Amino acid sequence: MNKKKRNLLFLILATVAVGALFWILSGTQEAETDEHGHEHSVTESDTDAARESGVLLNYSADELKSVTLTNAKAKYTATVSKTSGQVSFKELEGYSVNSKFMETVWFGSVQMIYQDIVGSTKVKNYQAKDYGFDKPSLTVKAVLKNGKTYSFQAGSKTPGYENDVYYLTVSGDSNIYVCTLDSAFFMGDSYYLSDDIFSDYDTEKDGSKKSDIEIGAITLSGEQFREKLTMKPNTTADMTSPFYGYAYKVTAPIHWSVKASAASMLVYDLQYLMADDVAVLKPTAKQLKSYGLSSPYLTVSFQRNGRECVMYCSKPKSEKMYVLLKGHDIIYQLNTNSLSILHQLTPENIYSINAVSVTLEALSGVKITSEGMKCNIAVKREENKNAVAESDVIYTYSVTKNGEEKKYSSFIKLIKQLNGSAITRWNVKKPDGKPSLTITLSFFDEAKQKYKPESIRLYHYSDREYAVVREGLPVNTVSATWVKQLLSDAEEF
Repeated sequence: MNKKKRNLLFLILATVAVGALFWILSGTQEAETDEHGHEHSVTESDTDAARESGVLLNYSADELKSVTLTNAKAKYTATVSKTSGQVSFKELEGYSVNSKFMETVWFGSVQMIYQDIVGSTKVKNYQAKDYGFDKPSLTVKAVLKNGKTYSFQAGSKTPGYENDVYYLTVSGDSNIYVCTLDSAFFMGDSYYLSDDIFSDYDTEKDGSKKSDIEIGAITLSGEQFREKLTMKPNTTADMTSPFYGYAYKVTAPIHWSVKASAASMLVYDLQYLMADDVAVLKPTAKQLKSYGLSSPYLTVSFQRNGRECVMYCSKPKSEKMYVLLKGHDIIYQLNTNSLSILHQLTPENIYSINAVSVTLEALSGVKITSEGMKCNIAVKREENKNAVAESDVIYTYSVTKNGEEKKYSSFIKLIKQLNGSAITRWNVKKPDGKPSLTITLSFFDEAKQKYKPESIRLYHYSDREYAVVREGLPVNTVSATWVKQLLSDAEEF
């Protein structure tokens, strides 16, 4: 069952149990009292076979001091926190937990009804293994505030009943009971630990959760990234910025714009990421290796609410991937079908779709140089004081080529062709020889920050492709058709 739905199930089961307990205690049946002080009554089943039912345990939760739960998966000691008033397990202190699930154990240990009495441990032919008591599936020991104790053990499941019905014995009582036990009694760490991966980052000092999650700079590295890729939020409102209109921009290993869709999906994943399950608490080196985290497939470092967070991710497999936060010792399981892009991060999924993508208003100059051609375009702008604008400054532009004045509309056409550089191939090797074409872009100043000119070099890669090298790094290829058209437009400009 999906753990995220168990809170609702807990409330339903609790309501049913309380209703049943009230019905029994209210005397709607003819009650008898056995030699151990348990109230029980006789009812007729659908098969007309006489069965006994009644109250097995009837303490108040306020009387309880502690509960020790031991099952096949774990051992826990439950108490109530004096500060928060919530039930907690000593073994899971310091971790984000599902306190409602712990309350199921706490309240289920003080009040219990049984459906039947099927035997006794004192009869001559009693065999513990017949009921599963030779290897108990559950042992619960309760300590009351007055110093008294009691305990009960569950054996195997009872044939003919629902899946959650077990044979059970209580300390000081030889009867073998048939009882319904909540699944919480048989669970381990993965059930009780919270699926909230970033709980430590999102909790205020008063224990409340932050409502707004802010994601800052993001760095990606791993098997799919030859170089670390760092992307930072871009909040500029200046239309003359080279990255105007982009929510994020790549600042390393090269400067490039980020796809709007990629940025929004990645930020969404990092903001609202919840585990589908907890795989391992306090993993060993062997477990880290088996879950693909000793040498992570992907490492995501990012700022979450101003704090640095590092998340290690395994390679997605069978629609699952596992993550571990640096400084934490819980491996979480993620189902990839609930993720937007985290499970398929690559440079090509991050960078904008074109090899060159620049804002027209940001350009103060463009140089296109190839064998036998040199096109040097300079752009000037002047503030248009007669234009009406609420906040942005309005400019008028003029352009020259090799010192000769040209139409600005022709410049717009050239930049449109420049930005239409569709990528044909990724992860190319560094080309040999000299570049066939060099494009140098210059930018206007944005406030006090100066954008340095950027040179993009294109190398002949094949009959149909040119390799693109930015800031000394080979990135991708573009079509020879696009290069030919760009050179033609530059020549005619």
